[in-house]
Amino acid sequence: MSTIQNTILQQNLEKIIPFIPKEYKGIQNSYAFLIFSMMSLLGIDIDEAILNSTEGYGDGGIDGIYIDQTDNDIIIHIFQAKYKLDPLKGGIGKNDIDLTVAKVEEIFGGHEVLNQSPKIKAKIEEIRDAIQEFGAIKMPSVNIYFVTNGKLPDESEKERAKMLEEKGQYKVYYFSTSEIFNLIDTRRKKDYKINITTKKNLVAQNIGNIKGLIATISAKELIRLYDEAGRDRVLEKNIRYYLGNNNINKKIKETAESEKEAAYFWFLNNGVSIVCDYFEYTDDAQGNHIVKIKNPTIVNGGQTTKTLYELNKQPSLFFKTIDKVFLLARIYETENEDIIRKITEGTNSQNPIFVRDLKANDYIQNLVKQYFIKKGFFLETKRHEYDNEKIDKIAKNDSVFQSYLSLYRAIPHKAKSSKSGVFELNFSYIFVEDNYTLPQDFFRSFELLKFVQNQEKKAIITNGEAYLPHATFAIIFVMGELNEKIKNAAQSVSEKILLAAYKNANGIIKKMIKAEKVRLQDAYSHNKFFKSSTVVDLINKYKKQKIKSAK
Repeated sequence: MSTIQNTILQQNLEKIIPFIPKEYKGIQNSYAFLIFSMMSLLGIDIDEAILNSTEGYGDGGIDGIYIDQTDNDIIIHIFQAKYKLDPLKGGIGKNDIDLTVAKVEEIFGGHEVLNQSPKIKAKIEEIRDAIQEFGAIKMPSVNIYFVTNGKLPDESEKERAKMLEEKGQYKVYYFSTSEIFNLIDTRRKKDYKINITTKKNLVAQNIGNIKGLIATISAKELIRLYDEAGRDRVLEKNIRYYLGNNNINKKIKETAESEKEAAYFWFLNNGVSIVCDYFEYTDDAQGNHIVKIKNPTIVNGGQTTKTLYELNKQPSLFFKTIDKVFLLARIYETENEDIIRKITEGTNSQNPIFVRDLKANDYIQNLVKQYFIKKGFFLETKRHEYDNEKIDKIAKNDSVFQSYLSLYRAIPHKAKSSKSGVFELNFSYIFVEDNYTLPQDFFRSFELLKFVQNQEKKAIITNGEAYLPHATFAIIFVMGELNEKIKNAAQSVSEKILLAAYKNANGIIKKMIKAEKVRLQDAYSHNKFFKSSTVVDLINKYKKQKIKSAK
């Protein structure tokens, strides 16, 4: 890491340090580096990163666990971070890798995990609930990130991690500070253009405001497109969504590396679908075509792209077969958001793209963004668009959306179940022209989310309240149901009112948990409880009883 990069890293850590819990002040740089890494690689905000950190006694070499559930996948992200005052002295080594891998094997092997912290215990419970609920259909994918501002491990030090990857559902990544900055920089770029060479014949079609092109491209050209256009930026989706189904990744890998099947990759793979602002093509001297593309976005085929890129980086059989691998590419030129959405849905065959970014220019959503700006905050609908603003002034639109659905639509259990899923299912119903109070309501949802998360951070550290990370949206829902003033976004609400409502809601939820534990015995889990409609049902029952007793 260069001196300049080290300086930039320190500037980023200094932005985070004022917001970290007091208990971590003794290791503030190390802890801030973990939070910075989680925010940068997963695209989550500072509060989410802190609430999903597990750093401390009993962490077993796991500093953070983020569980990301969509309608089709459960992806578990595990972090081990090493910060060094002198980046030249140390980093991630064999012992660090082996310790983390051993803990991962304990967790996913169903073994009893001894001496774990309350945070780790709660995460293990959530992971095992997910496996129990969905394992028969699809096992969760597990991504392990080793991040450091120091030295990355040698290949010989990665042996145990490589053995873990061979099991199929695990993928291990190693990030230096330089690589994190490179990732951020590629995502920040605005307009970019790239030329790709296609093989032989093209099929072109123009209808109204959309142009289409069907072509055959080589694996080498797809890898180059991905690399030069900004890697994960061209996917317009965070890493956490595109590493999804490792069974699909494995099949892609096996086909691409097979000397018998590589030549048939075109027939055995669904190819990629690319949406762009503009394209044109010319002939070369060999009967092929050069396609010039402006701002390409891969809306389908992300796993194919990512898997081929990773294969090309690592020593493998792929170097013998790469010249045989070709695939179908569908290229679409349009700026019509509705058509883009339909292309995304219609061509999807792997993991569905999370179209938050594709909807980021939505007119109604932009009105909401402007309202946030008037209030001195920034609603982020494209990653890194507000990186120069203060870290505590940035709101992630998908997280605020979860809070909104809990407060104003009374579905906290659905909000918890799938961040991307509820966004996709409810976006078109919420962001409509006749939803006149949406800007104010959305901002109130953000205010309440931040307030509840701040209370949770204090309680989790001091009391080991293991249920709280699961209860965020349930508490927001209950606060709004018990005090209608909170839902009235046209009026300000004092800190005193919020604190009283929080304590009341938290107390009621504790009683609910106690009753459910008695009822369900060993079958009870926080994760299942807060993903069910039980909280909503019990609160509605509580309100009816209160009204009845008041008469």
